[in-house]
Amino acid sequence: MTVRHVQIHERLYLSLGVALSVALACVNGWHPLLLEAAGLTCAYALLVCRAEAGGRMRLLGAYVVTWALYASSSVLVEALAVPLRHHELLAADVALFGESPVLALRGVMSPGLNDLLSLGYMSYHVYLHWALLQVVISNKQGVLFGPRLFTAFAIGFCGYLLYPAAPPLTAFPELFETPLAGGLLTHWNESLNSAMASRYDAFPSLHALITLTLLAWDWRFFRLRFWIMLTPSLLMLAATLALRLHYAVDLLVAGLLFLVLQFIYVRNQSCSR
Repeated sequence: MTVRHVQIHERLYLSLGVALSVALACVNGWHPLLLEAAGLTCAYALLVCRAEAGGRMRLLGAYVVTWALYASSSVLVEALAVPLRHHELLAADVALFGESPVLALRGVMSPGLNDLLSLGYMSYHVYLHWALLQVVISNKQGVLFGPRLFTAFAIGFCGYLLYPAAPPLTAFPELFETPLAGGLLTHWNESLNSAMASRYDAFPSLHALITLTLLAWDWRFFRLRFWIMLTPSLLMLAATLALRLHYAVDLLVAGLLFLVLQFIYVRNQSCSR
């Protein structure tokens, strides 16, 4: 196959891979992550050069890179000795609201409501994979969907790596004297986050940024799924604060990034007509 057009999210992922490889080499000289970062970057570059833009293989390749970056982000932060910023995020909340909304919600939510919010929070993974699988299986619109979804992820990962911060619940356990009241769903969500979540994934909120991106996509291309996922998505946004998983400023920055990206997409579409 001939070399294909390299899309914006692929350029971002490849640039991020090269930057991480160089940073690891400069800071540590040799680190096991260096081989992984360089190897994955080279493999992804080869895939981008050989497969069709917007096709299944390029989408699945971006998906693999996405989860590799998420899974390794905390280890990368520690290997590169990047300063943690959760104190700054809590201070920003206080400066904006007088008291962080996360702290204001302590003891307010009932066990049943926390279960409902936990279900909404977990719906993020359903939404993400439903949308991605629909595009992969149909093998249509991937050339449009890939840049929207994975550019948002790439920008979010830059935040994770440059401004790492632990969620309120783990960064400031002394501020939460009592555990979250809830039933099976609340405890299940807490267990999943403890076992699978990155340790420094607060800023910006990718749950918010990716969900807003998917809702905007569905409003234009898949209106039925938009209406199906709107309520779970709103519950998910509320859950980020009520379940002590994000600072309010994380959501505000995610919303701002979403608006900027949407403006760029609309402008590019207008220019291409």
